[in-house]
Amino acid sequence: MDTAEIMAVALQLAGLAEVPADSAVHISGSGLRRALFGVDVEVGEILFAREAGFDVVVAHHPVGDGGASVQFTEVMWRQVGQMMEEGIAEPVARAAVAERVSTVHRRRHLVNHNRVLDTARLIGLPLLNIHLPPDIVARRFVQDLVRQTTGAETTVAELLGVLGEVPEMKASLVKPEAWIGEPEHLVGRATVAMAGGTNGGYPVFRTYYEAGVNTILAMHIDEADFARLRAEAREDCNFIVTGHMPSDSIGINRLIWALEDRGLECVRTSGIIGVSRPTPA
Repeated sequence: MDTAEIMAVALQLAGLAEVPADSAVHISGSGLRRALFGVDVEVGEILFAREAGFDVVVAHHPVGDGGASVQFTEVMWRQVGQMMEEGIAEPVARAAVAERVSTVHRRRHLVNHNRVLDTARLIGLPLLNIHLPPDIVARRFVQDLVRQTTGAETTVAELLGVLGEVPEMKASLVKPEAWIGEPEHLVGRATVAMAGGTNGGYPVFRTYYEAGVNTILAMHIDEADFARLRAEAREDCNFIVTGHMPSDSIGINRLIWALEDRGLECVRTSGIIGVSRPTPA
């Protein structure tokens, strides 16, 4: 197997035709047998991989100058389409996402983008990061779960119970929680706000509520955005945080299982929650 094949499997699982802006093969390699996977890969993981005899390192979050880190905000525009699925007009959705994109863009000017990649280059270790494809798989999983298990009378507490039984979430140090809304609230109209680069923050989540969404499920939210959102949310609004590492692990595990089917030995580290592979129905 080579690095291009690893990326191709990820794209196939997500239904993508091309590599998204937040993912890249940074250092290519072939004849790969052992891969080290991590949510966040730093210099320590690179050095460990070399010493432990891994052929390739696969990060989830962006690293390096292959465009995946610097151009990260391009992927955030996917949130416009997700908002339009909820009946939000495109100009309104685009304005909300633009506000969040500007914030994230300015923040990324602080980042030392090439630190990890430079080390991998010095060592000569193949390296890639795959961000959006596993996130799409995770969002699809959570969407299907919500559709299959919620109805007109489903409460937030009941939905949290269902989410808590997802293997990655059950094994996680952090559990799904309702940060806005009470357990006895009805779930009502729900949306899964994931697979958009990062969370949409206050402007995007506020717009969902204004469009009549009752319950938002997201991996995470910044503290300042959360405070503003909670202060303004209607009484029938709920915000469920599913947890960053367990949510990421849902998509990453399914990528790993697909690669293992093709003969690649995969080892998890740096935040990936390993669980038993589901038995086919």
